[in-house]
Amino acid sequence: MKQDGNTRKNLARLRQALDTFGADPNRWPAVERAGLEALVKADKPAARLLLEAQALARVMNAAPSGRASAALSARIVAAAIDDPVRKAVVVPFSPAHEAVRQTFSIKRAALMWPAAALAASFAFGLYMGIAGIGAAAVESVFYVAMTDSSGNDEDGISWLEDSAGVDEEGLL
Repeated sequence: MKQDGNTRKNLARLRQALDTFGADPNRWPAVERAGLEALVKADKPAARLLLEAQALARVMNAAPSGRASAALSARIVAAAIDDPVRKAVVVPFSPAHEAVRQTFSIKRAALMWPAAALAASFAFGLYMGIAGIGAAAVESVFYVAMTDSSGNDEDGISWLEDSAGVDEEGLL
C-alpha cells in the first residue's frame, strides 16, 4: 500500500506522540487526540503502531522494579569512593518528583529572563536619565552629526532646515 505525504506525516506524528506520551490516548495532547485516534481507526499501519506501543507498555508495567536495598547501595557507594584508580565522585540521586519540580523551576526561570532583562534595561535607563549621563552622550553625538568634516557648523546643519524646493519623491 502506497502512502501519500500526508499519511506519512500523520504516522510520524503518531510515532512521536507514542514515544513522548505513551500508548494511552488519554495522555496524548488534547488538541491532537481526536485526529490521532481517527488515524488509528482508519489506517492499518497506525493501528499496528498503537498495538505495538500498548504491548510494550504492558511488558514494562509487568516488569519488577529494580530497587536495591539500602545496604547494597551503601556498599556500591563505598566501593566507588574507595577506588583510587577511578576517583569517583558520588552524586546523590533525587527522586522523580524532585526532578519534576526542578524541571518546572528551570522552565519558569527560562520564561522570566526576558522580563528581568527588560526590567534591568529600564532601571539602567532611569538611572542614566536621573544622573544626566545620557544627556551628555546624546549631546556630543548630536554635535558630531551636525558638523561636517571641515568643522563648519553651517554646512552640517543644512539638513535640518526646511527643504523647500526639494523633490520629496526623489528622496524616496
